[in-house]
Amino acid sequence: MAGRFRPRRRGLVALSAAAGLLVVGWLATTPWLVDHWPRVLAVVLFLFVFVVPRWFVPARSAASLAGVEDPAARGRLEDDRLKLQNDVRIGLLQAVAGVAVIAAVVVTWQQLETDRRQLRQQLEVAGQEQAGERFAQALDQLGSEQLDVRLGGIYGLERVAARASGAALAAGGAYRLPPEVSGGTADPAPAGWWASQDRVQVFEILSAYVRPTSHRSPVGPVGPDASLQVRQPDVNAAVTVLARRTVLDGDPPLDLSGSLLGGARLGWARLAGADLRGADVRGTSLQHAELAGAHLEQALLCGSEFQGADLRGAHLAGAKVSAATSWPSGFDWRAAGARLVESC
Repeated sequence: MAGRFRPRRRGLVALSAAAGLLVVGWLATTPWLVDHWPRVLAVVLFLFVFVVPRWFVPARSAASLAGVEDPAARGRLEDDRLKLQNDVRIGLLQAVAGVAVIAAVVVTWQQLETDRRQLRQQLEVAGQEQAGERFAQALDQLGSEQLDVRLGGIYGLERVAARASGAALAAGGAYRLPPEVSGGTADPAPAGWWASQDRVQVFEILSAYVRPTSHRSPVGPVGPDASLQVRQPDVNAAVTVLARRTVLDGDPPLDLSGSLLGGARLGWARLAGADLRGADVRGTSLQHAELAGAHLEQALLCGSEFQGADLRGAHLAGAKVSAATSWPSGFDWRAAGARLVESC
């Protein structure tokens, strides 16, 4: 009889294991299990060892033993019953062991995922702290009286923006304030949002540095052919950093209105939509620059080089140009509002 039950025991093991996995999967989502799992395990083991086997193989009734008068035969029947109970008990314990192994693997995997998330968060916090320190240091350097220190601050801000651009790109290039963090709510900002804010602030700071600093007395020699790099290396460095920045969807246009950028080398510059109203860009190289939608009203463009530049939708009302100003092929600068002068 015990031998006939062995195939059933294998089925019992499989069924119990499947039921155990379903129960474990359901209990895994309950927070109280973290504190009470030893008690739950003790109750399950007690049921499987003492209760369930007797339920599957109950004691023989007096009616079933009425025709068995031989004490030895009765003893053998009782032994068979106990063996069946033991087989049920072993099958259930095997199922518990299998479920325990699988549960241990699942718990280990969950712990590894938790550790990875915590490590990622720690690295992000450390990166934000480091970026904040670099940001503060670069701002201090911008106010220095020494040219080399100011240049270090400008390129330090570029490194901060480059790091933030990488984080923002990894998060999908998010920029604008999402609804869940507006209105003073406590919901956390999505990944990459603060990185986007850091890089935009860097660009605003550098633009604000260029506008007044370009009007200060030159630190280098001044002449008709003197480039911006020679006259004001710090202004040239700042505008170059702005021109080669990574542009993401939603970035605000640069504000360089009224800046003195004559003689700058800004080929392939990313200045789409930039505000250059009243700016002095005489003799500036803007070949292949992105200037679509840029505002160049009242700007000085004598001798500027725009070959290959994208000037679609650019605003040139009142801009002064000379015969030496070069334009992209097919661009009608008169229709755009620019006017020809003998000299600027």
